[in-house]
Amino acid sequence: MKTDTYHHYSLPPADKVALAKLRHLYWPDVADQSEDESLRRYLEQEIIVVMRDKNGELAGSLKIPTSSVMIDDQHYQISGLSEVMIAPQYLHKGFGTSLILTAFDLIQHDDADFSIFTCPPDLVPFYELGGWKSSPQTRLIGGTNSEPIASDKVGTVAMTSYFTPIAMDHEQQIADSTIALNVGSHIMW
Repeated sequence: MKTDTYHHYSLPPADKVALAKLRHLYWPDVADQSEDESLRRYLEQEIIVVMRDKNGELAGSLKIPTSSVMIDDQHYQISGLSEVMIAPQYLHKGFGTSLILTAFDLIQHDDADFSIFTCPPDLVPFYELGGWKSSPQTRLIGGTNSEPIASDKVGTVAMTSYFTPIAMDHEQQIADSTIALNVGSHIMW
């Protein structure tokens, strides 16, 4: 296995095509968004991790989005996971675990105070293998003010990991919060 990391706009064209095909397998009814200025700013901050098999074929990928949030007058830099995908022929062979462990390491050694994202309840044990823990009382709000996406309304559970002293000192306060990601239309981590 080999992993490469790219900023969203530096992803090679062949990988863009391969990821679009894989994304369509996971979310066949989701169309690509038209790129407005707010989406462009969001994508400029996004890291894409691509995993390849020994022959260089796409085995999986994930995105590491970042944002900054204010919780009870404290500013935090956060990162999460999005669009975690493994090609069907590589499912249940350790590729997914390796991919999220790589992402955890990247996030932990970046500027994030903490990492947070949502997942379906049945995937909580998988993400716990990667270093996150379930935070069912935390409510994430994605989307926009006019079209919010609330984690508790879409049946997902927040996953968290705290890295900096300020985040660790406020872990319970953060966990008991509703956190607006401020990430743009139709976007949820």
